Amino acid sequence: MREIIRILKNIKENIIDILFPKTCVACGKEGEYVCENCSLFLSEAPNIIKTSGLEELVSIWEYEGLIRNIIFKIKYEGMFDAVNELVEKAFERREPYVPEDVKITFVPMFKKKEKRRGFNQAELIAKKVGKITGKEVVPLLEKIKDTASQTKLDKEGRMINVKDSFSLLKSIYKPLAENILLIDDIWTSGATMRECCKILKEAGAKRVWGFTLARTV
Repeated sequence: MREIIRILKNIKENIIDILFPKTCVACGKEGEYVCENCSLFLSEAPNIIKTSGLEELVSIWEYEGLIRNIIFKIKYEGMFDAVNELVEKAFERREPYVPEDVKITFVPMFKKKEKRRGFNQAELIAKKVGKITGKEVVPLLEKIKDTASQTKLDKEGRMINVKDSFSLLKSIYKPLAENILLIDDIWTSGATMRECCKILKEAGAKRVWGFTLARTV
């Protein structure tokens, strides 16, 4: 049954690719959202050790130019199928180091906002990372406050904005007693991941690593 589902999914994806071919967001060349030539101009972001409660933050690209444009299109124009390509390209550049007994989770959205958008991009990224690594992806957190957009806030404002806005899912048994890979799309000030990491550790997580596609540098 799984093989049949996989084959049908591949057929569906092939039909979509024929009817609506992928084109490079930068130059318009058909085939990929980031073509080989344009990928050469992407700026990589270095890893950060011991930040915001995390053991390490792995962010692949600087949040600018082409990457910023694609993430915007994923979030606000429904181009969510670009997530798979970005994660695959990210793992070609650099993989997050995590122990064998890690579980993957993601930064949640406020339910009403997620319903309006139709998806949570952090969850889509997490599922693709789980597929590549063979690790289990589990929802552990929920967003309990409908906070304002972080976009126009300074670092202090971002910290205040997300304070106490997350909690552990009520269905999760404590203590977690596990290593966690926490995933989001973008790292800016670190306020969101800091708050999520705090909740996970308070619930008993041993160590928490972070992974994002991009971050401001």
